[in-house]
Amino acid sequence: MVELINVGHGDSLLLHWIPEEGNPSTILIDGGPLAGEGRIRETLNRVGATGIDLAVLSHCDADHVDGLLAYAKLADRLPIHRYWGPCLPAFRRHGWLFPARIERGLDQTKVLQEAIGADCAISWPVEGAGWTSPDGGLSIKVLSPAARLIERLLLGEDSLSLFLEHPTPLGWLLAGDSEDSLIEDPFAELRFAISTGEIGPDQMPADLPPTPRPSTPEEFARQAAEKGVEPEFFGNSVLNDTSIVLLVEVRLGVVRRRLLFTGDLENFTYLMARHPVGLGCEVVKAPHHGSYSFVDRDSAYDAVWQWLRPRAVLVSANGKHGLPRSDFRDAALRYGATLFCTSRRSREIVSGPTLEPCCNVQYACRNNAQAPVSLSITSAGIVSDGIACSRGNLSSAMPVIEIRQHVVEPSPILTTLAENEMRKHIEWAVKWLRMTLGDRRARPTRSDFAPIPLDVMRQAAVAANRLAAASEMEGILERASREGKVWLSRSSRFRHDDRQTWIMPDSNDRTDLRAWIDEYLVVQLAVEDASSGSAVEELLYAANTSWLADRLAKSLLFPRAMFKDILWPMIVDHLMRTRTIAVRTFADADTENTYGATTILALFHGDSLDEMTGTLAKSIEALGNNEKLHSYLEWSARALRVYHHKPSLEWPEVLNRLVTPLWLGKVLPPSGLMMRRGHSTELHVDDLKELERAAIEEWISDVGSSWTHKELPIELAPAALAATVLGGGLDIIRKARTRRL
Repeated sequence: MVELINVGHGDSLLLHWIPEEGNPSTILIDGGPLAGEGRIRETLNRVGATGIDLAVLSHCDADHVDGLLAYAKLADRLPIHRYWGPCLPAFRRHGWLFPARIERGLDQTKVLQEAIGADCAISWPVEGAGWTSPDGGLSIKVLSPAARLIERLLLGEDSLSLFLEHPTPLGWLLAGDSEDSLIEDPFAELRFAISTGEIGPDQMPADLPPTPRPSTPEEFARQAAEKGVEPEFFGNSVLNDTSIVLLVEVRLGVVRRRLLFTGDLENFTYLMARHPVGLGCEVVKAPHHGSYSFVDRDSAYDAVWQWLRPRAVLVSANGKHGLPRSDFRDAALRYGATLFCTSRRSREIVSGPTLEPCCNVQYACRNNAQAPVSLSITSAGIVSDGIACSRGNLSSAMPVIEIRQHVVEPSPILTTLAENEMRKHIEWAVKWLRMTLGDRRARPTRSDFAPIPLDVMRQAAVAANRLAAASEMEGILERASREGKVWLSRSSRFRHDDRQTWIMPDSNDRTDLRAWIDEYLVVQLAVEDASSGSAVEELLYAANTSWLADRLAKSLLFPRAMFKDILWPMIVDHLMRTRTIAVRTFADADTENTYGATTILALFHGDSLDEMTGTLAKSIEALGNNEKLHSYLEWSARALRVYHHKPSLEWPEVLNRLVTPLWLGKVLPPSGLMMRRGHSTELHVDDLKELERAAIEEWISDVGSSWTHKELPIELAPAALAATVLGGGLDIIRKARTRRL
């Protein structure tokens, strides 16, 4: 027996399995809103249940959890032996994003787990989990959520992108798994638990990696709102599309019958791709109370119901939120389903328009007359105790002739380049680019190497016998680019064949990026555009980074073309968390000595300019080659007195992995030597030896006040360079949030 309990707008279903021998099994799926508690109790009493063998909460929405929680809190409730629910830590990890409505649902779900008690076996299932009745006649298999989806929500650095789309992006699940990293994984045990299909609360590590926060929750909600998601419901699509979807199979003699319980699932891309010929279910609980159904990002009622093709559809809604939708109802009926609803229709439309988007309104359904929908499923057939809202294909006497014609627009998943084929092509392109990166790293290279042109990708696809991919290469790479798997250059207005692509950094590459920039004790940057703003991050994006782009291209083999848009923002995020930032801004009258720089930035480890000056001086001194350092400083001092045709400066190569030069297409003097003639400059030399400090201060004063000056003693070059790199009026405006280990 299957009963859709009349809880109003919400879901609560009871499965009561009566075997030929042995005790019955009772499965409760969801509990509806708060009023569902009394209806659950009535239904359990009516069927004579003595316990709940399996309770399932499909997801954390109030219209599914509140009634179940209220029942679980009853002193005289039936014992619950096993509980399946949503993986709370996967959503708690993103809790800083959620509005109050979503937070409440998560809180209620946590209280539910606690109310069920220690005597109940609690777990969070993913695709592949299963439960079987003691006699083996009824089995339940979890079809969704996909293990990789929950793993990404628990551990992924890029999981935030899942919240910005409606429906939740699921097409990426169709690509193959990424290759295992050789780096020791601190979450290996959790990943193994996920792979088994059920995650126990005791298998969850105490600390999950924090989600990166590139913007505020309000900004995320604003971006989602631009795509049609109301701020109050921000994040709800992820809760819906991680619903626990259950496939129930019952063996009735030689007959097998299948039932599908979908929670509030909206995006069917993954399920349809995993089961392309359908599931052969005779009974389906309407997903999301008869709301939208999607394939990829497109609304696809017909594609979904053509794939499902059940005999009976169960829907529990009362017009709230405009549900059930008329488009859902019509599509289900078109493909032969008989529709059962807890609301009762009171209007029959004989002729005339049927334009209402909600069928509850269209047919004047009487919500105060809601009643449960009970189906008895036997080897002989399926019988309902109540009247169907509307009948699809009948199994009894049919008219002599019946012709139905309906044109269905092709589903995106059934197009020439089907979704699963697109996934395979994307997977191949990513793998090929990753292999090419490895090959380049194994051979001598130069900093000005080019990314891969589209034509080369097409040739590689032909060589791999992927002719469809060759003809659709730009579209494949566009899709891969949107998913953050590859970088693709912008298209020209007049030409598309000159576009280039390269692999995006993976987690290992990001680690290498951070390690690469961390080798520099001080990162100096110059900003030329005086109108670029004054906020720290906008100054970092306005700075000239071409020297860094060249060095990175040669070191890690990521091309200069993708540095500004992709690599530099990743580095900036790391720098802003780990570096103290000092800034110097020049007045218009000062820029005669700055080679065009209007702002100077210095990013360094630690909290003090004085402390960093001493550390830098010792590090430079350990490098040796004082002659080059001395020459750079002396020529920088001469530049102070030359208004036109400023001398070309040569950056000492020995510093290339310690300090970045100030750069605007050429080497600039250090900050401390950019001053007006006749003015001294502030130096941070407290941590230097007393004699060094006095000699350097005297040399700087002489440089700023005389047409000629005494030459700097060569042995003081390391200390003088450190003092002038971090001198000249730099002011700390932001201290590091975290310290480098």
